[in-house]
Amino acid sequence: MKNINAVALEEIWKKDTDGHIPVLMEIFNPDIKWEDGSLEQENMYLRVIDDSNPVIYKGKKYLACKFNYTPPEEDGKSIGQASITLSAIDSRVVQLLRSVEVECEISVVAAFAKSVTVLEDETERTTYKFYPLDELKGNLQSASYNRVTAQLNLSSKNVLQLNVPRAIATKDKLPSVNMNG
Repeated sequence: MKNINAVALEEIWKKDTDGHIPVLMEIFNPDIKWEDGSLEQENMYLRVIDDSNPVIYKGKKYLACKFNYTPPEEDGKSIGQASITLSAIDSRVVQLLRSVEVECEISVVAAFAKSVTVLEDETERTTYKFYPLDELKGNLQSASYNRVTAQLNLSSKNVLQLNVPRAIATKDKLPSVNMNG
């Protein structure tokens, strides 16, 4: 596992924390062109987060959706393709992905997101400070779609695996090593 920011580690190991571990995905393709600005995405990019709310990460808006990652199968001789299934997304996103013909580059980041309350125009709102934990990059090899779901099949020269405590972490509570505290 990569070196993780000390603040993120401190929060992760707390019994109770106001953070969670979302996964963010960025798809780059020169053919991606947004018809209007309603989804607040830049041409050539689609950015999504596995969360119920959109967020700003590194100054870019990530659309809320649900996605599941399936790692590649290995048989000792070869490694298959990994896949990411996006669901609960705007049908315009699916239409856009269907129209893209050039191979897409995909970056996936798992990050610890700590809740931060900010005062803006005398109104409090919650935002997140992100601490990246791990990242993977791959290329879109093929895809299948229905109205609001996209299954993206990826390939990479590297192992397509995120090394984070994602499987046991939830938005409500992160695991603690100090269960007696």
